[in-house]
Amino acid sequence: MTDSPLAATFRATKLKKMDSAALVFAIDHEVDHDRVDIGTLRYAIEIATAVHLSQTRIGRATYPVDPYIVHPLRNVLRLVRLGCADTDVLAATALHDTVEDQPENIVKVLGAAQGLPAENALLLIEKHFGHETARLVAAVTNPPSSIPLTKAEKNAAYAQHVADVITDPKVFLVKYADFIDNAGSVQYLQDDAKRAKLQAKYAPLVPIFTNALDGLTTALDLNPNGLTVIEAKLSRLAASLAGSATA
Repeated sequence: MTDSPLAATFRATKLKKMDSAALVFAIDHEVDHDRVDIGTLRYAIEIATAVHLSQTRIGRATYPVDPYIVHPLRNVLRLVRLGCADTDVLAATALHDTVEDQPENIVKVLGAAQGLPAENALLLIEKHFGHETARLVAAVTNPPSSIPLTKAEKNAAYAQHVADVITDPKVFLVKYADFIDNAGSVQYLQDDAKRAKLQAKYAPLVPIFTNALDGLTTALDLNPNGLTVIEAKLSRLAASLAGSATA
């Protein structure tokens, strides 16, 4: 982490106010260069940017559509600010949605492989970033269902999958950052039906993360106040999701 007025400017800026360029520069300024393999992290960000290039995501009222890459970039910076200096965790966070959303693009960007698109994508991530990064990406990738499910069943299956995987401290960090970013945006949605739908999906996950955190307090390698920040974020999120349900 560099100590300069420029770095301080990034640290003082809320993640939701940063575009993709600001997020990349902030990550570079704030990450622990002594502990993180910067080349690997930058490569993961570069690959994620290329893979998600055609995607957009619903933003807030003032920014109704965002380039999709701002989501994984915010997640990386969120973990960096918590003191995470695990290269595999940060790289997997940058790549966390690539296999689930754009497996064909991973094959296109990183080269051909054998098998189904998702399997190809994970093999290529392992080849370029190592087994541990690929394991983490695989863990946070929502498994497909072989049978049709109702919305309630999908939400229940999603919650169970999250509960199963976040007992691993590294997976917890990747999924926590993803959850905070996704669920934290619900309150900004203008579409009442969309907001209610996502509230029903995300609200039950707050106690799942809280309970998992209780069992991981000694396993998460964060800065001294990292656990306090996570607990406070989850508490505020529970309140905002409850509020969005009645908005």
